[in-house]
Amino acid sequence: MFHRVFWTFSPCVEAFKHYKPLLSIDGTHLYGKYGGTLLMAIAQDGNANILPIAFAVVEGETKEAWASFLSYLREHVTPQPGILVISDRHKSIDGTLNTEGSLWKPPHAFQAFCTRHIASNFMIHFKNKDLKKVLINAAYLKSQHELAYYFGRLEEMPRSQWAQYADEGRQFDHTSPNPSSPPYNRPVIQLGTIIVKSIMSWVSNMGW
Repeated sequence: MFHRVFWTFSPCVEAFKHYKPLLSIDGTHLYGKYGGTLLMAIAQDGNANILPIAFAVVEGETKEAWASFLSYLREHVTPQPGILVISDRHKSIDGTLNTEGSLWKPPHAFQAFCTRHIASNFMIHFKNKDLKKVLINAAYLKSQHELAYYFGRLEEMPRSQWAQYADEGRQFDHTSPNPSSPPYNRPVIQLGTIIVKSIMSWVSNMGW
């Protein structure tokens, strides 16, 4: 039974050496004959162009699946220290990044949350568009004084994980939208579907 597969491309690995030390990671469902979940890591250059650098097809967004993906990502694609990882607040991602002994924890790497996802979750709980705008404005501010003026306090999460003034410049103005989220991930989903079909066709031709 097909379980998981991770892949990257050598030009992507080489290109990332010259990109910002920043990654967006996310997962999305694959639809069609085989299904599964596509995990991906997206990089961004100095002109805000995005580059998918690693992929995996897994059974779902479980902690085991994310642990496998992030382990291969660290080993084969992003061994550089000081990388910032932007994601949503999925428990499996957060748990994997912060596992004891993880190379995705400071000082090896740093974590931030996607502003778009935070705002979306905010709307689910509070259903107030005006307050949502205040939240997004607060995330983009560059000084503590401005943050205090706009938002007062938001202490549920460490500010270094969502407010740019507190992240020591690691986000490079990259807060939202997450390039690995819809609608930016549609070509990548199509690629993942094609690759899964190709793998299944190869397995069938081998007579396994």
